[in-house]
Amino acid sequence: MTTQHVNSFIDTVQGAKSTFVKTFVQHEGIAKSLNSFIDAQTKFAKELVKTSSDVTTQVAEELTKFDAKKAFAFAK
Repeated sequence: MTTQHVNSFIDTVQGAKSTFVKTFVQHEGIAKSLNSFIDAQTKFAKELVKTSSDVTTQVAEELTKFDAKKAFAFAK
């Protein structure tokens, strides 16, 4: 699953939350606070996905450079 697909899923879930707030929360102050919280959750989740993707990519790149013959040459 690509980062784009995960971000799309995040937007879908967060959009549902925003729609819920818009539909059912009548108090403007509470709605504003909830929407700010939803925006913060969205930013956090997307940053988490980006960081995880970056780490995974870096680890995969480093693992492809691993040479088992050199690493375990002492075992002969």
